[in-house]
Amino acid sequence: MTVEGYVDTEIADALHITHAAVRMRKTRFRGVLYDAARERRIWIPEQLHTKAGARHGKQRDAA
Repeated sequence: MTVEGYVDTEIADALHITHAAVRMRKTRFRGVLYDAARERRIWIPEQLHTKAGARHGKQRDAA
């Protein structure tokens, strides 16, 4: 749903979960994604880097 452009509140309402749960799950996913990129198991195109991920610098080198 995030990829399709839904905001966190719309996702939470559709799934009948809290907004905090949506944010936490997205944060966990982003962490796993960048860990995999850092370990060179996946490649993330530059235009898909998030501001939070780009802040650390290492993720940018891994992708």
